Amino acid sequence: MAVIATAGHVDHGKSSLIRALTGTDPDRLAEEKQKGMTIDLGFAHCVSPNGTQLSFIDVPGHADFIRTMIAGVSSIDVALFVVDANEGWMPQSQEHLEVLQLLHVHAGVVVITKCDKVEEDQLLSLEADLRERLADSTIQWSGIVRTSVVAHTGIDVLIQSLETLVTQSHPDEDNRPVRLFIDRVFTIRGSGTIVTGTLEGSSISVGDSLQIARTGQLVRIREVQTLDETVEQCSPRSRCAINLAGIDTAELHRGDALIEQDAFRNTNIIDVHLDAIQSLKRPITHKGSFTVHIGTNMQSATMRIAHASSISPGESGTVRLRFAHPLPLSMGDRVVVRDTGIDSTVGGGVVIDLDPRGPVRNAHSGSSVDEVLEGRGFISLHEAQQLTGQQLQATVGTWFALPHVYEECVRTITRRLQEEEKISMSDLADYEQEVIRSIEGITITNGVASVGAQDPLLQHPYIALFRTAGVNTPDTADLDRNIIRQLVHRKILIEHDKIAFHVDTLTEIRPHLESLWTSHPHGFTMSQFRDSLGITRKHAIPLATCLDKVGLTARAGDLRIRGRAW
Repeated sequence: MAVIATAGHVDHGKSSLIRALTGTDPDRLAEEKQKGMTIDLGFAHCVSPNGTQLSFIDVPGHADFIRTMIAGVSSIDVALFVVDANEGWMPQSQEHLEVLQLLHVHAGVVVITKCDKVEEDQLLSLEADLRERLADSTIQWSGIVRTSVVAHTGIDVLIQSLETLVTQSHPDEDNRPVRLFIDRVFTIRGSGTIVTGTLEGSSISVGDSLQIARTGQLVRIREVQTLDETVEQCSPRSRCAINLAGIDTAELHRGDALIEQDAFRNTNIIDVHLDAIQSLKRPITHKGSFTVHIGTNMQSATMRIAHASSISPGESGTVRLRFAHPLPLSMGDRVVVRDTGIDSTVGGGVVIDLDPRGPVRNAHSGSSVDEVLEGRGFISLHEAQQLTGQQLQATVGTWFALPHVYEECVRTITRRLQEEEKISMSDLADYEQEVIRSIEGITITNGVASVGAQDPLLQHPYIALFRTAGVNTPDTADLDRNIIRQLVHRKILIEHDKIAFHVDTLTEIRPHLESLWTSHPHGFTMSQFRDSLGITRKHAIPLATCLDKVGLTARAGDLRIRGRAW
């Protein structure tokens, strides 16, 4: 389904046109009806003669409500650009056009309203003026339609034009997870909290759990409606109303986002490739007072320009935006920037870095995998895909690294093996363990990596004995002390007071330690440690001391706190 939004100057007849098209009054607030103008978003829909669903968002035209207009057109496919036959092109006409272009709306139709109030020569002059103004527009306009809601002329022609546009519209399939920026929150007695928005990414179904990005709270979908019909499933690019269980209306507001759990990167610092609008009277500098608009969210922001001191009208540049409240963003998300000092939209563009590092003067100007991930070393595949917005293949295990980073790591490990002959896997970072497993000619036995033939010591049955014993190990005084000393020297065993533990056993205790620190943030006692593992004091004290030796814990008086290796 494609979503259509109105655009145009205040009182040019946008809401009346939607009412004539759909039979629904988009002005739902008493204040709107009293003032005779739209001040918030309105929604309506109809079905064309060939069965095409036309879903509309009606936006305010007044300059005071431009931020509401931006929220309304943030996720649309087709623009319904409205111009009053008598007034013609006006200031908000220009700003609305610029916002539509900054958000990369691809298609639209121009509508002249109130044609019953002017003569033919004035209509011809206005049409010529509109064609000239829109000649260089990035939006593909299907034509100009004359209408009058009073005489009910041109409405059928307009529906046919929209029907054709929507049928030909092919919204971008981004294959991203579920995300819905909320544009309305309200309650219905007996139903609870309702939110509305345009669905991005994947489909949602009744019973699904979603996450409030701002708070991390999980909510359940109790019911879904689209086009006033209750459905079991809602498809991407649809306008939908969602009845949520587990949250009150006071906990949500416009600009919040519902997302698939932990699927997006929440960030409040982004680098953006920004296009300055052509009609600006002066260049953009960092000295302005800015607001950033993403989805239906609007926040104050600071801006720093990379590689230059300003961006001239009609030019482009890389900027770094900082705002207070993190948002769940993806590469390629569209951004609109307004300067509140001059109360005007100054530019917009696409996100090219969700987690910029280093000074802004070193910001990259592209969004390739190499540019985004340079300097990050090995990161999880999940994080790499979030940062790049691309489906990537893991380099090793569940890790991703740029080719030169992986190759340097291989060289470092190989050089170390040549110098030391053997490396205990416990001495390596998680990603290094995966790298060493990927190198041909390296043998890993009982947690020790070596080149070529296996060391007979690594086949000794004591290793399997201690590995199997876990935390209830035998007393080493009753075993061959020479072998034990060698295994301790190789860091396969960690020993204290004739009680030893396999190094892998110590690593596997991490979840127990995390649980203890969750319950006892300032540190846990020996008795709490002993009871959590179900062991006796005989093993508890040596085990705690061995954990101290490998840096997983540290002693602070009678308590154990996180160690250097945590």
